[in-house]
Amino acid sequence: MLLPPMDLDLTLGCGQVFRWRKHGEWWSGVLGEGEIWLSQTPEGIEVRGEVENTLLLKYFRQEDDLPAIYQDIARDPLIAELVERYQGLRLICQDPWECCISYLLASNANFQRIQGMVESVCERFGTLLPGGRRAFPGPEEILEKRSQAEHCGLGYRCGWMVDMALDVMEGRLDLDGLRSMKYSECIEALKTCKGVGDKVADCIALFSLDHMEAFPVDVRIRRVMRERYGVSGSLKKVREFGQDHFGRYAGYAQEFLYLWEGERG
Repeated sequence: MLLPPMDLDLTLGCGQVFRWRKHGEWWSGVLGEGEIWLSQTPEGIEVRGEVENTLLLKYFRQEDDLPAIYQDIARDPLIAELVERYQGLRLICQDPWECCISYLLASNANFQRIQGMVESVCERFGTLLPGGRRAFPGPEEILEKRSQAEHCGLGYRCGWMVDMALDVMEGRLDLDGLRSMKYSECIEALKTCKGVGDKVADCIALFSLDHMEAFPVDVRIRRVMRERYGVSGSLKKVREFGQDHFGRYAGYAQEFLYLWEGERG
């Protein structure tokens, strides 16, 4: 299979997804009902595993024209430098349900903690796959055994996860409809769920719902926007500046800034 050009280490290791693991030259992850292995080679990306081609290509946003996107956001001098430094960074289009739960659990937690909580949910509720890993559980699987949620080590996030599963199953949160909404409508719909604020809603909108203008604001982004752009204040103020300044691909610019600020410490 011919995957779109990308740098696997940057794309899978920059913090936007939580279920990929690096084993030597290979990355292993779970997409849908299958485990997949990817490796960067001089000829492209080698793929092993039983995953539908269409699912894999959608996941890695085959339709994104990286050179054109990079050129668009590189009107900003700092982003122009980072585009050269992080060539091949590509945003991912995750399954909306998995993305919702993953970022719900990500509230006030570091990357390793988030990974642990996500895997705990999968081990407790997900279907066992060939090879030993488990699929990400659907809302119905969580609700069937909701009493076990408290054993996943999620703390106060446990109730949020169960409530979100109920929101989806009872039709209050229409995951399929969120993508077709305007960005602002999508954010407000997501924020009706317990535990979802602006930052989590922006992450879900950007990483699973094709709202490329989303500009998630966390501690790293606040710091770089204050120090490099002189913008501080409310999350809304910082987010709107990022969207106005970087334009329709503000989400790509955000990920470059997030990665760079993380390396700076």
